[in-house]
Amino acid sequence: MRRILFFVGLVISLSSLYRNKYKLLNIFLSKKWLRRLSVAMIMRIPALREKMLFQALR
Repeated sequence: MRRILFFVGLVISLSSLYRNKYKLLNIFLSKKWLRRLSVAMIMRIPALREKMLFQALR
């Protein structure tokens, strides 16, 4: 019974997060230091970095 309640709670919270993903993203990226940190972390991934630089220099 406990597992079922946990699973139901997990599904409800994930669906709520998915429904409000853009609001949460805007709140997250409105802070300058969080925006800098996220860009720095993304630029460490080689495939994403190459794709972004290719689009910027095109």
